[in-house]
Amino acid sequence: MLCLSLPATLWAEGGHDSASDTPDMMSEDYIRAGLIVINPADEVYSLFGHCAIRLHCPSNAMDYCFTFETSTDTRGYLRFLQGTAKGGFLASRTADYLEAYRQAGRSVTEYRLNLTPKEKLDLWRTIDEEIGKGYCNQYGYMNTQCTSMLICVVNRALGTRIKYRLSEADSTRTFRDVMREAARSYPWSEFFWQTLMGPDGDLTRPMAHKQTPLSLPDAWRQATIGSEQRTLITGDGEQLVEAPASAGPGWFTPTLMGLLLLIAAIAVTWAERVRGMRRTALITDIVLLAIHTAISAALIWLVVFSEQEGTSWNWYLPAYNLLPLLLWLCLPRWRRAVCGCTAAVMALTIVATPFIAQLDLPHALITAVFALRLASRATPLPQR
Repeated sequence: MLCLSLPATLWAEGGHDSASDTPDMMSEDYIRAGLIVINPADEVYSLFGHCAIRLHCPSNAMDYCFTFETSTDTRGYLRFLQGTAKGGFLASRTADYLEAYRQAGRSVTEYRLNLTPKEKLDLWRTIDEEIGKGYCNQYGYMNTQCTSMLICVVNRALGTRIKYRLSEADSTRTFRDVMREAARSYPWSEFFWQTLMGPDGDLTRPMAHKQTPLSLPDAWRQATIGSEQRTLITGDGEQLVEAPASAGPGWFTPTLMGLLLLIAAIAVTWAERVRGMRRTALITDIVLLAIHTAISAALIWLVVFSEQEGTSWNWYLPAYNLLPLLLWLCLPRWRRAVCGCTAAVMALTIVATPFIAQLDLPHALITAVFALRLASRATPLPQR
């Protein structure tokens, strides 16, 4: 609550016309404003990194970082997937904020915001108002996350819109493109987001909703404030926290996992049909059936019940749903046909991979595992 008293005090001072009250407050360094950018981490929710606004008033010995947050405990994850997670602005002492990321081994960089003294006061007051609202915003990873909300409060404080310089690539870039750029060194995070993000991720969105913490400094360095030619960021960033060099993606990637599983499925199928190892094949198929059922139930829940952005449809749903299982249980005489039809649908999903943005190679390899075993189930075994 201590940080909330400063904006009110400064605003009260700003209401006086006396020259003796205003010189220090209206000096460039009375409040220093910066954009704080935190590098990504291995956790799925940290793929895009994090960002905050730092406001520092040396004469009042006050230095705070303001950031848009949501809960990251177990219930927070479930609320995120369900689309009911709430987010809001929080204030942390800068020293504590930086220490937390130092302990986490993540680098932190600050970029100076090119704001006038009055704009800095307005920004502090605007963020202060947001903090007072608490966790009142429905969190969405496309439109209501740390980057887009920081852009929103800066726009409000400036009383105008930030004007971005758009290249042709920027104008057509989708949120999926943003995700893939961020995930270059995090293949498992990309695998998760590709599974979750349906065709909504392929829509063209405003620049404010296509920024990540890592891309925001460059965007703001080129962006101008309203009709002015003043850019929002000047100069290079200052690294406040150094982190150990990243080891990069490990050798065990989703693509390698899918390839190994496919090789194992081919080996099981060969053993079943050539060596007569039907028990091994049966155990494998039971395990695959359980996995397929779990994946199907999760996808159906996301599409039907979740309010999270990007889940209104999912291109993996035709291959992963509960209909084949229900038909297999209810129509025992038609089980071979059910397996064959399901294998065909999965094969079509694999063929469609180059043409649908959500479909990718790791998922295609995993789908091929199920398709192969279903095709084997649909085909009579050779007589021995």
